[in-house]
Order: sequence, then structure tokens, then C-alpha cells
Amino acid sequence: MTQNDKYCTAVQVLALCHLAGVQPRLFEILIHLFGSPERIFKADRNSLMAINGMTAKTAKRITGTAALLKQADELHRQLKKRDIAVMTRFDNGFPQLLFELNDPPPLLYIRGRMPDSNKKTVALAGAENATNEGIEWTVKLAGAFAKAGVQIVASLSKGIDAAAHIGAKAADGVSFCVLDSGFDQIHPSEHISLVIDVAQSGGVISEYPPEQTYTTESFKSSNRLLVGLVQAVVVTELYHDSTRTLDLLSFCRQIGKLTFIMVDPERGALADEGSFAEAVSCGAIPLAGLEKMGDIIKALV
Repeated sequence: MTQNDKYCTAVQVLALCHLAGVQPRLFEILIHLFGSPERIFKADRNSLMAINGMTAKTAKRITGTAALLKQADELHRQLKKRDIAVMTRFDNGFPQLLFELNDPPPLLYIRGRMPDSNKKTVALAGAENATNEGIEWTVKLAGAFAKAGVQIVASLSKGIDAAAHIGAKAADGVSFCVLDSGFDQIHPSEHISLVIDVAQSGGVISEYPPEQTYTTESFKSSNRLLVGLVQAVVVTELYHDSTRTLDLLSFCRQIGKLTFIMVDPERGALADEGSFAEAVSCGAIPLAGLEKMGDIIKALV
């Protein structure tokens, strides 16, 4: 794909997804049926209405998308001025692991860069109300992964996820942050400096346009993206109110993603009994001690 083709495709996908509101699952169906954004633009109402679950309102939006191309082109130019790159699923550098999802994102908004697809990558996750022990454990684990050349992906949530980024940087490694919102609505707002820091050496990734605010549904959707970017998920601390991590583990079970939960050899798992049992029921493999990190790396394919 030439640079011009890449640009045109990005504008087309912005028009369909950002301006016309086509969601990832529907976009996947449309691409399967029509083959390309350009052909979707040319689809007539009858062809669209033949799709199971299609509404007249959605079909009308899709058939009117061509009229939005000029607006999408200006949006793309404004994003570029702000150093926000747009990557679509048709780009050569698009992470192939994301195609394991039933609804891969049609486009991503990026500051910095994407993870290197030739390197091993793990997600670190855990409790927002983390203990000092959990944060220390996570920083050490992230640092050990970084020194082994493993890329770290985590959300921007407080506690364990934020500690993962800090640990990677402390070991001169890189991390990648998946946002639950757009770049203009960073959540939590006190982590804006962390976002800037991550973008300088690694990358910050969002499925949402800059103006998108945080919602309960957006963090669940971001969990799907976070899991899709990595070869394994590692949990370091977990409790019954760790809503995000429990949802993430449930999604890992649905798609068969490799998952681990760390156990301190001296103190046991940093988790309550019920949450630890739920993690194991979701397929999380308990590993005792930082030295077991090598077992995780060997399992990454």
C-alpha cells in the first residue's frame, strides 16, 4: 500500500467509523461482505438491509458516508497536526494479534508508536486499590520483563497498571498504554504526566477519537484491545472489587488468551480467596516467585 493509498484508506475508515458511527463488529461484517471501505461506500440500501440486524437508520448513515469524506479528510489533517497518528486495520503495521478478536478495531489513534510485532509482549494488570507490596511486586516484575526484552502493555488505571509503566521505565524498557477514552479526555486525569512519559519512549493507543469520554463500556472495550495486543496477561494483585481486572480475566477465558497470576512464595497470593479462585477458573496459571518469569517468556508465541 502506497502512502497515498494508506492516507485515502484512513480517511475512508474515519468517515465510516468516527463520523458515520459504524462500530467494530458491524465493520467486520461489512468488510467480510464488501471487501473494502470503498466498496462499502458503493453499497446500496437493499444490500445493506439484507444484513442480519441492520436497521434503516444505520443503513442510511452508511449510504451517506461518501458525503462525509471531506470532513474526514480535514479531521485527519487536524489529528496529524496534533501528532496523533491514525492506523487502520489495512495498514502493514497493524498488529496481527488483533485479528484474533471477533471485532478487531477498524482504526487506532496513536501517540508514540505501536508495539514491535517481532518482540514478545505481555499485559500487566491488577487491583486499583493496590497495596505497597503489590506495587513493589509489579514494578520488579515489569523491570524484569523489560530487561529480558519483553514489551509491557497496561491500561492507565491506578495501582498495579500504573506501576507496570513505572517499572518498565525504571529498567530502561518501554511500555504501551491503552486508553479508556480519547486523548482529550485522559482518565484518570492525574495520570496525564504518565501518558506523556509513556508516549516518549513507547506508545499510547486509543480506539476512541480525542473527544471521547470515559464510560463503563469504554473500559470494557479497551480491555478487549489490551488483551488483543499481547501474547499473555499477567495479574499481580486482585480483589473482589478489582472490576477491570476481573472483566479482563473473563474476556481472556472467552478467547483462550494465556493468563498467569503471580504468587509470592513467602506471603502467598496478593488476592482474596474468592478473586483468586475466580482467576484460576478463568484459566489463570498460578506462578510462585519472580524467577518463574522465565516460564512466562518461554510460553509466549
